Amino acid sequence: MWIFEPTAKLTDFEQVPGLKDLWSSFINDLYETNLYGKPNDRSASALEELQRWGRSDSDLRLYNPASMPIPSPSEMKNVIWSALPISFDEQFNNTKEKFTYLDQPQRFNPQDYSSIITRIQDEYCEWVVKRNSANKITEVLFTSEPPEYYNFMFYSSPESRELLVDVYRQITANQSITIDDLVDSSGEYDWYNRYNNEFAVHMQQPNNTLGAQVNIVSRSCILRVNRLGNPITDAQGLITCGRYGDKKRQSDPRIGDAINQFARENRFITIENPVGLYMSGVDWKGWETPDGTPADTFWKVLRGTQDADPNKSYIVRAVYSVPESKGYTVSDIKIGGQPIEFGSQIAACIDVRVGVLVSEPQQIPLPRAIGCTDTTPFPLQTPVAGTSTSPANALTNMQSRMNTNKTRG
Repeated sequence: MWIFEPTAKLTDFEQVPGLKDLWSSFINDLYETNLYGKPNDRSASALEELQRWGRSDSDLRLYNPASMPIPSPSEMKNVIWSALPISFDEQFNNTKEKFTYLDQPQRFNPQDYSSIITRIQDEYCEWVVKRNSANKITEVLFTSEPPEYYNFMFYSSPESRELLVDVYRQITANQSITIDDLVDSSGEYDWYNRYNNEFAVHMQQPNNTLGAQVNIVSRSCILRVNRLGNPITDAQGLITCGRYGDKKRQSDPRIGDAINQFARENRFITIENPVGLYMSGVDWKGWETPDGTPADTFWKVLRGTQDADPNKSYIVRAVYSVPESKGYTVSDIKIGGQPIEFGSQIAACIDVRVGVLVSEPQQIPLPRAIGCTDTTPFPLQTPVAGTSTSPANALTNMQSRMNTNKTRG
């Protein structure tokens, strides 16, 4: 039986019997909801959108590995981007203004004063800067942990709720934390609780979620054409047409572009297990410390793992700090000749990745394209035939793999 591992292969869930299996069911549900939909869902699934245009699940190239064996051979591919947001760049006159803004919590919707105050860092990596009385940076905490991981512990069982408190205590080194510290006035789990705000326990920017990740990958595997019937193949055109993610980010258009290209090559795609978005490493070129100590000495992975091959790293929590014994602080280190004044400067050196498993091109008919999301369907061209020497047999094999999901059309 297929099991979806906890994000970053973390072992917290092993402390509560049955919790890993429940997590696996949760991730399976994410796949099924985004690929095939559920009754009364407000958002259209990938299949539901295809069906509006007279297409079917045979035009999907993303699959749920819990219901279809991974084609062999399949190869790991990583989509990589910088942790430093660019979606707000137009607001600022210079880099210092931008870094000051990004380091501080902001109103999620600046036009709405009832909007939440949150870390505004929107590239699936968030950070908190700690300073001393001289305003020098003593440490910067980074997280790529999804909020769903913590939501899940809160809502799964009384035992997992106790585990949630324990994890918070471990991360913050504060044994006085209770469940009451983590809930809002309605008794629901509060993403913006004091300790998450202070220690960046997990991501809280509302779009930095696993749900968004699965949605973007599911929707971007659909092939698109414009009203003239011409294929849409550029990153901004695809995200504008498919209306997945945020086109101003670095991450969302890049993920969508890569997935769509794999689909156009007639490859089957699934997200790496464990599903997650991971810091893969730091570019240390241009870093200088006052005493010549290698700058990477002060980077510590706190949750997840760092591999010599950054494409295999599962870093979800890390800190950059200098031991007091060194007699200097993070602010006394330079990057590119500039002293570190902001956590944003370090974020600019961090890569974030999402991994997908991609099959070889399949010898079956190519997926059929559709028009843009939320537009009225118009006549589409007859699909292009695949290059298979025996497409009927190949398609039968594919369908036999994809026959276990009851919600498919």
